[in-house]
Amino acid sequence: MAKSYNSVAVCGCSVSDRTLVEFAWGDYLASNLGVEYYHFAGGAGSDKRGIRLLVQAIQKGQVDENTLVLFQPAEVVRREIPSHATMEDYDAHVQEVVDKINRREFATPVLDKTLTKQIVSRFKPDSYVWQNNPLDKEMHRRYQEDPGCLSSDYDSEMLSVYWYMLQGLCDSKGITLVMLRDNHRGWVSSILHSDHSINIKPEWYDQTLWISVGDFMSEEERFKQYALNPPRDYVHFSPAGHIFVAEQVERILREKGVL
Repeated sequence: MAKSYNSVAVCGCSVSDRTLVEFAWGDYLASNLGVEYYHFAGGAGSDKRGIRLLVQAIQKGQVDENTLVLFQPAEVVRREIPSHATMEDYDAHVQEVVDKINRREFATPVLDKTLTKQIVSRFKPDSYVWQNNPLDKEMHRRYQEDPGCLSSDYDSEMLSVYWYMLQGLCDSKGITLVMLRDNHRGWVSSILHSDHSINIKPEWYDQTLWISVGDFMSEEERFKQYALNPPRDYVHFSPAGHIFVAEQVERILREKGVL
């Protein structure tokens, strides 16, 4: 049954972030619905970061049953790693990003501060290249290159557990949780669309509100027409791409009776 919301929250990686654009698809969706927007997506972001931010927003009462939550799964091996940066380093980094945004360079922070004031860096493959702190740079490099540090199968399995718990939390709070998959990105393809589904069964998950970009966007549209700067950057959306995603997500959610 359709309901009214007073806010929209989006979790995800740079695909859902304001990557070299002024507004992301979540901004447009919230604007189209005339509601407040909570932007929990971030460049080099991980599902672990998104779950942390979302759960803590629920704990604080910022996100509740009047919030429509959309979660875009990212590359499974991404994560947050405690940083060697000081609080002064963090403040300077955030200010640098703000200054760039004011110059319309549309940067995004790569460090975060948790509720317990821990500074964490966002890890993804090759993230060591753009770490400012030398110790963080070496830590990211070794985390990526040392045998045994990363396992896609393990991370996919853990994320399948985290999602099950997140869905249960949202159900208990009356929060509508929508998954927006970017084609094969994320734990779902690694677990539920593989041999692992023998042990981790698709029927354990309510997929009613799972949407894939491929449901409304062809590969030509995804990687050329609506891409930011193909062929150099075919992963991120252009402004027109973000607008199109917002329109199509709204359409599908209305068809499903969510809106």
